[in-house]
Amino acid sequence: MKIHYIQNDPLATLGFIEKWVSEKGFTVTRTQMFENDPLPSVDDFDLLIILGGRMGAYEVEKFPWLETEKEFIKEAIDKKKLVLGICLGAQMIAKALGGNVYPHKHQEIGWWPIELTAEAGEVSLFNGIPKTFTVFEFHGDTFDLPEGATHLATNEACRNQAFSYGDKVVGLQFHPEFTGGMVSTFAEKFGPKLQPETFIQNPLEWTDQQHLVGAESIIRTILENMAGSLEV
Repeated sequence: MKIHYIQNDPLATLGFIEKWVSEKGFTVTRTQMFENDPLPSVDDFDLLIILGGRMGAYEVEKFPWLETEKEFIKEAIDKKKLVLGICLGAQMIAKALGGNVYPHKHQEIGWWPIELTAEAGEVSLFNGIPKTFTVFEFHGDTFDLPEGATHLATNEACRNQAFSYGDKVVGLQFHPEFTGGMVSTFAEKFGPKLQPETFIQNPLEWTDQQHLVGAESIIRTILENMAGSLEV
């Protein structure tokens, strides 16, 4: 399988995805949008991964390349490529499909529980995902589900935690790709600046190894399902 990923922020890297890709021996290419890297032809990959970022999907005036990225995502979806978006990446997919992205009424940061919807059981790319699990969150925006999307996961803080579109596209609001090192970096860089809120966890509690194991299992399961769908 050929994988291309879009990196929107120097801090938002592949994390656990890189480990999985290395084990599989798949071909991986990258576009760093913040460096104005060129995007490839959509014919050059099987799976497109769009990672997170500290900007909003609606901040096109400040980050003009977001418009180019949105159009590229739409082209990949139209050409029936596998597409996985995480956090900002999920919001960019929603926007590319006509959904609205906007600031949420509160931030959601730290390890928080997620619950699958009943509809998730009908989505093959979510096969093997437990009905409830805990993953890392780091976002202040949310989105409306685009027309035709299937709502896959939710929680108390933010209704739209995951969705699918057709049988090849998945958007995740949460970060199952974050490794322990990435979480520690975020704790060090942003933890001291955070003000206590209902859905902002104490940064001292972020480095929970038990949650890291479960989170890695979530992202690996989704990736295995995506890879397996190409073999059918």
